[in-house]
Amino acid sequence: MKRMTVAIALFGLTMASAQQAAAQDQTSGTATPSASANVLVPIEKDDVPVNSLNLMVDQVEDLDVIGADGKAIGEVEDVLGDQTGQPKAVVVEVGGFLGVGEKNVILMLNDVSLDMGKLRTQLTKEQIETLPEYGG
Repeated sequence: MKRMTVAIALFGLTMASAQQAAAQDQTSGTATPSASANVLVPIEKDDVPVNSLNLMVDQVEDLDVIGADGKAIGEVEDVLGDQTGQPKAVVVEVGGFLGVGEKNVILMLNDVSLDMGKLRTQLTKEQIETLPEYGG
């Protein structure tokens, strides 16, 4: 009987230790970022400043985009922001002819600059056309 009591006590201690370790893992300071932390959404207000370009959202929309090779790439369709509403990217309509075969891609704001009233990127038209399509 004494051996059975000791075995049950050891089993209980083992289970308690395992639960405590699991609880510590869950409350440790290593928080994983949530999927929504990287979500970009269209900015609805036109008067939001796009600080990196010294323009407002409505001034960025419809700007022509020029590639590193000097070729026209497309036109800005939308400005995307993070969960705080800060502009982070632009949606550029590329490819196609007369509205057929076009697709929208995302360019991050740190990949573009304002140059004589147009957005310039270091990517070529061919590189941008290989980017995944934005379906937002």
